[in-house]
Amino acid sequence: MALHYSKHFGVTHKALVSQGVYNGYLDRDSLLHVDPLLLKDCKIPEFKNAYENFLQYFKGFVSLTKFVTNDNFSDRFFKKMVERFTLSEIPNTGLGYSISNTRGRGISGALSIQLAKSAYDIIRAGIIDPEIFELMPLIEDNMGADRISDMILSILRKNFLQYTQRVSKELGISIEKYRFDGVDYEVPYYRNKPVHFIPMEFLADLPIARDYDDIDKVCNYNNELKKRVAKIIGVTWSQYKDYKKTDWKQIILTHRNCYDTVINFYKGLTGVAYDFTNDSKDQYKDMLLTDFLAENPFECPKLNDKTVEEEVYNLTMAMCKQFKHLIEDNRLSELFYRKGRTPDETDWQMLFYTVADTYKEAAHLNIAITREDNPGVGEIDFHITRGSQANTVIEIKRSDNANLIHGYRTQLAAYMNAEKAKSGIFMVIMEGEAIDSIKKKIADVQADMLAKDEYIPEVIYVNGKKQLSASNSKYINPSLDK
Repeated sequence: MALHYSKHFGVTHKALVSQGVYNGYLDRDSLLHVDPLLLKDCKIPEFKNAYENFLQYFKGFVSLTKFVTNDNFSDRFFKKMVERFTLSEIPNTGLGYSISNTRGRGISGALSIQLAKSAYDIIRAGIIDPEIFELMPLIEDNMGADRISDMILSILRKNFLQYTQRVSKELGISIEKYRFDGVDYEVPYYRNKPVHFIPMEFLADLPIARDYDDIDKVCNYNNELKKRVAKIIGVTWSQYKDYKKTDWKQIILTHRNCYDTVINFYKGLTGVAYDFTNDSKDQYKDMLLTDFLAENPFECPKLNDKTVEEEVYNLTMAMCKQFKHLIEDNRLSELFYRKGRTPDETDWQMLFYTVADTYKEAAHLNIAITREDNPGVGEIDFHITRGSQANTVIEIKRSDNANLIHGYRTQLAAYMNAEKAKSGIFMVIMEGEAIDSIKKKIADVQADMLAKDEYIPEVIYVNGKKQLSASNSKYINPSLDK
């Protein structure tokens, strides 16, 4: 499970969210970014003038450009423009596309020079609206929505540190001194780097793209802008979709009516914040599950006078039955169905793993839970062990799986044999209407096992169908075991 701020700092998910703080990740990035449009008219004390300050930063290039004679490092004013476009990486924000770390990428080197040259050209062309720099994903190579987000974090870093300091103190989060730009702040740390809390209301959905440089190609407002410009210059869809950024930049800088259309369109836009209620990117799915499990604690079975094998089996069986209870009686499966999608077998397996692992950690159970181990006869869904002393194998299949009976009669036995396990559990996620038929087939298999004096694994049937709410159904979750 991903490491969220709340887990690391010992506060609840609800506590952060109630403060409007994004409960981000410390060990991976999200697909969200800070949208400059969402800074407008902000009421958060530390960000009341944030948008104006962000624009003011770019206005500073206008005065520098007046004194630039050569757009290279031989000109000290141009060098200052490059320095102004050199923005440091910001650690522990949990935003963007990075896979290997959670730092912002920052802007430096060749990209800083490129942006300084671009700013010089733009201002020399008589364009002094600072909003044009928010549109860099439209006209500038190596710039996407995530880069603009990184720029905001760097330019307004003092604001984010002030915000983090206040929220941390209000929530009682452990803080340490951090000195930035001559000012001392008290903020949380992770791996010897300061954490920067981000208000949820600043975050927008980062479009899905193949890589960083594709991000701008799927931004709706960029496409809308391109269509408007194309209409002015008489370019068809088949032509304009292949234009490069340098082409759009040249058109906008040399056609005043195109520029006016673009800048007025952008100034009239209202930012659309990420919908954390619908949560299409599953930013909070694991935290909602954690909160749900905390509200439905696991009661360990009494294990007095049991052998190690019996203890592990009884714990495993208790977890399986608790999982069934959560699905059928507490509507845990709504985590899947709430977006109108149908869960597949992997979804159910991962949900069980998360439930079992969470309970194991919370109850400090002396067991190990292994998923998709392959002992040579195929991948085992799960096996729960205590060293080499005990091993219980679990196989989970949906009721419409064509290999359901084979899984019970043959696969589970093969897995148990490969793992030298003496016990196994077969869980059937019922999503259709053929419960009686499936039970009859499994009963026939069990009768054959009994006749051959073979081990008969326990079968647990789980009603995995989408449940109606209490207001719509008299019987919300009829038990499949009755």
